[in-house]
Amino acid sequence: MFIQTATTPNEDALQFIPGVPVLGTAEGGGGMRTVEYTGPREGLRSPLATRLFAIDGVRGVMFGADFVTVRKDADQPWQLMKPDIYAAIMDHFSSGRELIRDDGGEAGDRDSMAAAEGDSEIVSEIKELLESRIRPSIQEDGGDLDFVSYNEGTGVVRIRLRGACRGCASSSVTLKHGVEGMLSYYIPEVTGVEEVADELDAQAQREFAKLEADLAAKREQ
Repeated sequence: MFIQTATTPNEDALQFIPGVPVLGTAEGGGGMRTVEYTGPREGLRSPLATRLFAIDGVRGVMFGADFVTVRKDADQPWQLMKPDIYAAIMDHFSSGRELIRDDGGEAGDRDSMAAAEGDSEIVSEIKELLESRIRPSIQEDGGDLDFVSYNEGTGVVRIRLRGACRGCASSSVTLKHGVEGMLSYYIPEVTGVEEVADELDAQAQREFAKLEADLAAKREQ
């Protein structure tokens, strides 16, 4: 197996392309397009994610149709991490093991772009545009996005960026010139787009800051 790598707009995220299907249409529940794990506990549902999180410096893992996106700590060099990542991906796909354990799935696994009961006409149009015009280019860069909500009073669409888009310096440009520009052009009712911070990511940031403070305090003693 020859695993290719592809850079993303986020220097702390890389795409690993194993040359075989990664996330099948039936993996972990129908309707999913990508699956992301933002921490080791969450990643226990996937043998591959579990092994990747065991590598020092790995902060996030996302599976797409034919790629694996890995996010790392900013202070960890890729050259030290890549051999272990290659080995984990190669061993997994050579073993024939399932990518995601079949535990019945969770609500968060479902594709946010799928039609839902009660969707208004505008929400349906927003989801269609995100799915057909915006999502493909974002996934090419190893990321993805979720539709969260649309406020009919303010015209604001709330989305969540995932994969390589998390913590990316250019994500604000993606939101304003990509997502917001496209949606407001085709749907005049849309007045803006806001990013929703993932609570798991926020919690991880808080824990990391707390750990850094504890280490700093110990060094000063």
